Order: sequence, then structure tokens, then C-alpha cells
Amino acid sequence: MPEDSYTRYLLSKRTVDDRSLNRHVLKRFRAELDPWSALRVVEIGAGLGTMVARLVDWQFITRAEYCLVDVDAQLLADARAWLLSWAAVRGFSTTEHADQLVIQDKAAIEVKVRFICAEIGAFLGAEADPSTPRLPPADVLVANAFLDLVDVPTMLPRLFDLIVAGGLYWFSVNFDGETIFEPEHPDDGQFLRVYHRSMDERVRYGRRAGESKCGRHLFAHLRAAGATILAAGASDWVVHGQNGGYGDDEGHFLHQIVDTVGAELRQHAEIGAAALADWLSLRHAQIDRGELVYLAHQLDFVGRRP
Repeated sequence: MPEDSYTRYLLSKRTVDDRSLNRHVLKRFRAELDPWSALRVVEIGAGLGTMVARLVDWQFITRAEYCLVDVDAQLLADARAWLLSWAAVRGFSTTEHADQLVIQDKAAIEVKVRFICAEIGAFLGAEADPSTPRLPPADVLVANAFLDLVDVPTMLPRLFDLIVAGGLYWFSVNFDGETIFEPEHPDDGQFLRVYHRSMDERVRYGRRAGESKCGRHLFAHLRAAGATILAAGASDWVVHGQNGGYGDDEGHFLHQIVDTVGAELRQHAEIGAAALADWLSLRHAQIDRGELVYLAHQLDFVGRRP
């Protein structure tokens, strides 16, 4: 795959997510599931499908119809290919259909993964689009590193329509207003203030698209939607080097994070081009030497819809 592909970024952050997912919230999530029952799961902003693999690996699900919803058709194609590779490594058998991949083993695993390419507004019925599939309500709704990219007060009631009354939700890795790079740099304060503000001002598909303090505000938004919060806790990304490098592909992850910050800051007139170029060059060099420490504060939630 291309070195700069979004698919590679998602793969490089898989181990970061593995560490960050809140164990208290995970324990409650698992307690609410019956892994031996056939579950219907919908994941929005599903990306590369790493979460369904994680839930199978961690034995949270064994029999499920798992629907991956994402706006990026190429990413969903990559998800199918990656899941085929993941299943082969684990010795699972696979059967491919036009819009579905069935993953099985000889014991208990039977997971039917469906791929739906749709913009979330169309998928939720906000815009009339007869080509967008309509699904019966599921048992579980999953969103990982996604809710901070949408207008939660508007979207949440319609997201809950995707699951049955009293259905379970797991909303993980919701950004909550803190980005930290170490060693500190004199420009960090200004650069990160502007970067966070851009999240609050972001518009996509003609709608507000997220905010910088999504995590803490989810407490109120969930209560306003009538949902129950069963557990909540921090899921901070923490990446640091050892022996001059980073484990797995996490150096690539850090390069992509720094590039993402830089791409956003280039769009703001108050950020000097020369100062930003110097900052980016320094941060990339620190990554190459295994010196950069990166932290992002996030929150996880599990609960039930009204």
C-alpha cells in the first residue's frame, strides 16, 4: 500500500488504540454482552474494520452480523482485504459475497461482516437517498474515534435509532481538548490553540462536524438523549520512543499526526509559514530519533439507549 495511505495510518494506530481503550469501560461492555448469542452490531465510521477483529480476538463476540459503515469506498475495500489477511493468520475460514464477508472457525466463531459505503447523514436518513441501505435495528452500536467528527447533539438521537430500544452503545476514543507534544516548544501554545479551535469551527457536508471537547460534553449529550451511562473513563493516546525508535509502526502514526496538525495550521493566517515549517521539521526529526512524546486526552463510554 502507498506509504502515505490513510489505510496505513489506521493500521499504525491499531496498537495505540489497543493500549488506550479504557479497561474499566471494556470490562463493563463485555459484562453487558452475551458473546455466545448472535448479535447484530453496527459500527459507524468503521474505517479499516480493526474493531471487529479486535472484538473477535478479545472474545467479546463469537457469532454476529457486523455492519461496517464508512463514507470511504476505498477504505472499505481495504477493510475487506485486511480482514481476509487477519482471518487467514488466525486460521479462520472465509467466504466472500458481494457485500459481505463471512468469517468462521471450526468451534464457535461465525461473524458475517457487511460493508456499507455511505455518508453518515444519508445513512441516518437525513437526506433522501434511495441507494443508501436501510437496516433493521441492531443490538449494539459502536463508534471509535468518530463522534468528535460530527455534531453530537443533532446526530445522537438518530444514531440511537440504529439500535433497538435499550440497546447497547460503546463510544470509544472521543477527543477531549488536550494535545501534548514533548519536548515542549515555544510555539506549541499558539499552534495547538488554533488547531483545537479549528475542530470547533469545522464544517463537512454542509453541517457542523465535531468539536474539541467532545469527550466531556458527551456526559450531558447522552443524558439529554435519555441514554444511560454504565461506565466512562479516559482512553488517552500515549506514544513514546524506546532505544531510539517506536514499537510496531507507531513512528509512522506520529508522522501522520504531526502532518495532520500542519495541514490544518497552514489554512490559518495567524500562523506564520516559516515558524510552522520550522516546528514541523523539528517534530519530524524528533520522531526519526525516537525522541517525541505524544499524548491526546480522550474518553470512552458504554451504556444503553432509551
